[in-house]
Amino acid sequence: VGGAGDGASPAPAKKFKADPQKIDEYIKKVSSYRAGGDGQKCLKILLAYVGNVVDKSDEEKFRTINMENKAFKTKVKPFLGAKALLVAVGFKQTEAGDALVLKEDADRNTLKETKEKLEKAYASY
Repeated sequence: VGGAGDGASPAPAKKFKADPQKIDEYIKKVSSYRAGGDGQKCLKILLAYVGNVVDKSDEEKFRTINMENKAFKTKVKPFLGAKALLVAVGFKQTEAGDALVLKEDADRNTLKETKEKLEKAYASY
């Protein structure tokens, strides 16, 4: 039997891997919005989204973000880096384009670390 006995299995679907540098960059971008405290409001919403997934991971409702609701449209969508941060930690847009859903293979450690980074950024805003 040739070749397949090396313990390597067929390549699985590529596991989602977050990029911590990108996450830091997105948090920095959002934090740079100073007018009217907009950046801080955005950080607060991002912290709620990520924090809920970390703290209440067994609750399905926190795994989906409705992009049509007022909080998302006014406090997240307008800011460069905000939606990108959510995608970077493991959310993906639905085909309908109206929600972000946490991927099954989202890295729990990355989510936890991002929550801590968002808490720091929010506190030092």
